[in-house]
Amino acid sequence: MTIKLYYQDSEISEASVQVLDSANDEAGYYAILDQSCFYPEGGGQPADVGRIGPAKVMDVQTVEGKIRHYTDIQLPKESYSARVDWQRRWDHMQQHAGQHLLSALFEDSLGLKTQSFHLGTERVSIDLDLDTATTAQLKDVEKMANHLISKRLAITTRWVTNEEAKAIELRKLPVMEGDVRLVEIDGIDLNACGGTHPKNTADIGLLKIISTEKAKGGMRVYFLCGSRALEYFSFLLETTDKLVVQLNEPAAGLSEAAKILLSEKAVADKKIKNLQEQMLGLEAETILPSNGVVERVFEGRPIKELQQLARLVIVKHASATLLFISITNDDVRLVCAKGEQAPGDMREALERLLALTEGKGGGNVQFVQGGGKTSEAPEAFQKIFRETLKSFK
Repeated sequence: MTIKLYYQDSEISEASVQVLDSANDEAGYYAILDQSCFYPEGGGQPADVGRIGPAKVMDVQTVEGKIRHYTDIQLPKESYSARVDWQRRWDHMQQHAGQHLLSALFEDSLGLKTQSFHLGTERVSIDLDLDTATTAQLKDVEKMANHLISKRLAITTRWVTNEEAKAIELRKLPVMEGDVRLVEIDGIDLNACGGTHPKNTADIGLLKIISTEKAKGGMRVYFLCGSRALEYFSFLLETTDKLVVQLNEPAAGLSEAAKILLSEKAVADKKIKNLQEQMLGLEAETILPSNGVVERVFEGRPIKELQQLARLVIVKHASATLLFISITNDDVRLVCAKGEQAPGDMREALERLLALTEGKGGGNVQFVQGGGKTSEAPEAFQKIFRETLKSFK
């Protein structure tokens, strides 16, 4: 059984270890140690990474009750110096403790229970059971959280039996059998948790709620703590400074400047769309059927544009049948259409054409589109299209 040094002291980041077993599974090489300062993934907290002697520790998982340290090379059964990536571990500790604090405040002040917790590489989130918190309430919770952080409240841990845990008023009953590890924020929260945390709330640094969204019938709250929050503020300041220069407006005027730009863009987009429609109309005037058939090959033409052009052509030539081909590298896009007086079913034509590709398509009797990867030249598609038209007569 590996001694879990991270439970003895969450700030232990280095240790002398002995490899008891070394093997590999579907995830790669792994080592089992006599003692470990590496926290294995669990409870919403990612695994630690770092080094064991010459090996890079890329993941740590609990498998069949044993802690497997997954490494880039196989380690012999020898003694090594192990070292955790402390910056990553400290970040995880800040975020996890911040989650405990935030969840406690949401439940105690608003009656909203936390259903799940996710500690991602960029953002941290909790899922609340109801989507009822207002913007003002979110600000109040955030303010309370930072006030409690500044009070340097002790964060302590202790182990109790499963029966003892059931007799204690916990926010959520443990789902595992056996002894239960409790994490307590003095006077604020007492919960079963297997994660690592700093020793007091001041070490969380600060907490910032950055956004919310509806999720799983409730509210997902995204937040950042400590160094992550500071990095986020730095990113926002850098972005704001760039916009101030680009828009030639002070920070307070950026919102209005952006509104004006978006309005001007909408007007410009409408004009561009009208001009494009006019150009397509003029292009359609130049496309004339030859013996009731129109065939054109384009290079990299957008499929929506070809569809619009095809519709304009068949409206003008009710007895015509049309094939547009757009080639981009080894990708082909096809549009088949016919006027109201032309015979045949364009779905049948498309089915034969798609046999030359790895793609798919769809449509109706009069108008279809599709395509995919192909090694065939446009002439091969034109040949099949002409043969198909003969069967329609």
